[in-house]
Amino acid sequence: MSKTKIWCGYLNAGEKSAAVLRDDELDTGNPNTLYLFNLARNEILEYSRAIVEPKLRELKGQEQGQEVELKAAFKKVRADFKPRGKATTVLVRGKATPAAKQDVVKDDVDDVIDDGDVPVLDELDPDE
Repeated sequence: MSKTKIWCGYLNAGEKSAAVLRDDELDTGNPNTLYLFNLARNEILEYSRAIVEPKLRELKGQEQGQEVELKAAFKKVRADFKPRGKATTVLVRGKATPAAKQDVVKDDVDDVIDDGDVPVLDELDPDE
């Protein structure tokens, strides 16, 4: 069984209604938004949770036949998608692996800026 949590459903949005797929490994970096693959647009889009979650439902009836197409289309689009959030996994040669921790780079601002080089507002002469 796959460790990836994927949900296939339907977005009720009037004329813009579509089958959608949610991959919990795609993180927007914002707790108020989420990524959904929209089959009608063939894109992974960022949605506001407050707006979209009440409009999501399970696939039912004939819609369930779209699940195979939905997963195949998502797989193609996902290969080139770069989420702006922090990745929880990294794809390496087709296999998901935990994301590597990034080294924190120390920014020594004091080494770059010497306080004597920049005048403070109180030191400026308005007549200059």
